[in-house]
Amino acid sequence: MKEHWPRYSPPVALDEAAVARIVLPAFPGHKVISVEPVKGGLINTNLKVRLSGRSAPLLLRVYQRGLASAQKEMAVCGLVGARLAVPHFVHFCARDPITGHPYAIIDWIDGLELQAMFASLSAKGLAALAGAIGGVLATVHGFTFDKFGFLAADLRIEEAIDLDKKGLLAYLTQSFVGGPGGARLGPALTSALLKFAAREGDILAAWLRQPCLVHGDFNGSNILIRERAGGSWEIVAIIDWEYAISASPAFDFGNLLRPPLDGNEDFAAALARGYSKAGGYLPAGWERIARLADMYSFADILSRPATNEVVVADARAAIGKLIAT
Repeated sequence: MKEHWPRYSPPVALDEAAVARIVLPAFPGHKVISVEPVKGGLINTNLKVRLSGRSAPLLLRVYQRGLASAQKEMAVCGLVGARLAVPHFVHFCARDPITGHPYAIIDWIDGLELQAMFASLSAKGLAALAGAIGGVLATVHGFTFDKFGFLAADLRIEEAIDLDKKGLLAYLTQSFVGGPGGARLGPALTSALLKFAAREGDILAAWLRQPCLVHGDFNGSNILIRERAGGSWEIVAIIDWEYAISASPAFDFGNLLRPPLDGNEDFAAALARGYSKAGGYLPAGWERIARLADMYSFADILSRPATNEVVVADARAAIGKLIAT
């Protein structure tokens, strides 16, 4: 779904000389050979940087959401890195000398975004990847917390959240009745969504057994894959952990099963098999629970001060489809 969403803010403009000032203090004796913008990402600026004397490129990631989210991403990658393929941070600094943004220098990951490959993958290949993705999610959700909530930079729970029916209704009301989301969603769809959540919200409780690590933005843009010899595909990394929270696994499943995967029964079945085989728990009706939990995300998207007509249209379509089922 996100492949056609516009950026929320322009990328940070850095020429080769500026990149050299940022990167070379961590790599004395080297020179910047080339700088190339990296496609994808809606907020941060990512640049592929090649240095003299190094065969592998580096990723310069300039964080435009602030220091806390940057530190959280690095902390999460440090937490899960022994069990999952995630970005490896070579250097981190709270303030770059050019624009003042936090930044990280990260080992380059040679992979393609899953969302860019949907159209070219065979049904068999996509199902095989789905099983592997299920295993990845089971590993992510194996990291647990003592309560649901937003994570601080050091991965403490800095603000507890309520994720049952009561919590969902309160958040939807805050977003669409008390916030700007209602004007974007429209009164008829807002009313229908609130009635749907009141009627169906009790199903959320089935997947609230244990607060766990949730990626928070788990979709095809943040799953990097690579083709093996012989034509099969493998997952090489899960990236972009800034939205990580302590929540229900339903959040990651709901995000993943947005278009174009929302109607792919073979993908969902293989995903479930991979998740269960790796030790993950799936309650009865897990797909419906995941789609309802995803309403938290759409409420957040529609309530942001700045948004876009394309994003609003996608959110309205997803909400309309949910309440029509």
